[in-house]
Amino acid sequence: MAEKEFFGGFPEEEIEAAPALQSAAEIREERRSGRVELNRWLLRQALQLEYMLLEAPDLQALLEVLLVSMPRHFGFRVAELWLYDPERVLEGLVNCGDRYGQYLQLHHDVFEMQELYDMEPHNLLLDATDSRMFEVLKSDQGIQHALLVPLLDSGRLMGSYHCGFAEHPMETTEDDGHLVAHLASVISISFKNAVSRQQISRLTMLDPLTQISNLRGFEKDIAREIARARRADQPLSVLMLEIDEFRELYEHYGEVTGRFVLKKVTERVSSGLRATDMLARLSDFRLAALLTGTGEAPASDVAERIRKDIEGFLIDDGRGAVMQVTLSLGLVTWEPHQYPAVDMAQLAKQMQTVGSNAVHAATAGNGNQLKLGRLSTLMI
Repeated sequence: MAEKEFFGGFPEEEIEAAPALQSAAEIREERRSGRVELNRWLLRQALQLEYMLLEAPDLQALLEVLLVSMPRHFGFRVAELWLYDPERVLEGLVNCGDRYGQYLQLHHDVFEMQELYDMEPHNLLLDATDSRMFEVLKSDQGIQHALLVPLLDSGRLMGSYHCGFAEHPMETTEDDGHLVAHLASVISISFKNAVSRQQISRLTMLDPLTQISNLRGFEKDIAREIARARRADQPLSVLMLEIDEFRELYEHYGEVTGRFVLKKVTERVSSGLRATDMLARLSDFRLAALLTGTGEAPASDVAERIRKDIEGFLIDDGRGAVMQVTLSLGLVTWEPHQYPAVDMAQLAKQMQTVGSNAVHAATAGNGNQLKLGRLSTLMI
């Protein structure tokens, strides 16, 4: 061992062949360089996220960014979004909100969100000792810290975004707080724009009689669900439904009765589907249901249950007449691992074509039955 003078004459023991000790200046420079690199990374990630938020085409895509992409992007464990929805507008606009479970919450009273913040809402970093940790991110185990980000509209609380961490996040500076506040502003603006676009889009993609999607809405939904099924490697089934002999019913009983029957059948079919499934009206008497995450066997069970239910469904027109109708159904299922697809738009068209052919086969067989259609690798 050797000893040398260090810091005003105090001896320090030096281990032979050990790396040279860093001076105070070298340590400061290393920390400064590390901080610069971290800042560059955070800024780069923030810019990329900003582009993702601003380019989200609709409300559903924005929710995907906030609840799925953002945790992966910044490396925290989980995200949760509370939204203020006093008039239940968002409730009608958010498609398949159930898929996010408790990570997406619509609140009709703003009090619960206000309780998370002080008089002036600002970013908060909570630890496990804070009582507010019992209110946020309750669906996830092992969350020890949470970053709460208020979403504001002209100073009013419109939502609250929560980032969950298993371990304490890195030390932050005032500049980091400004960056988070900037992203919160971008999220708020993107959200307001997405809601406005969704409300306008809903008017153009909604069937006025049945209040379900029209053909344009269905084409948008199936494109989105095919992309989601591909990412998750989960099956997607399309169920086509036609009211048997609807033209004859329309001609015999008239337009008013025909529209009434269609509306009642649509309501009945819709009540038998899950919240994550989507129903659309493609033409005068044809409906289509997107059964997400559902393979051919369970989708066939759903179709048969619907067929039997409509067969026994008594439709009272309110004037003493009771009518019954039956359905012809065609089913097609896409399994991503079994039939890999490259052209998603072409796949959507093929699924609609195969489903339509299956419905025609059911109708040709006197109706009130289910026919299966199957994709082939050549078709995709």
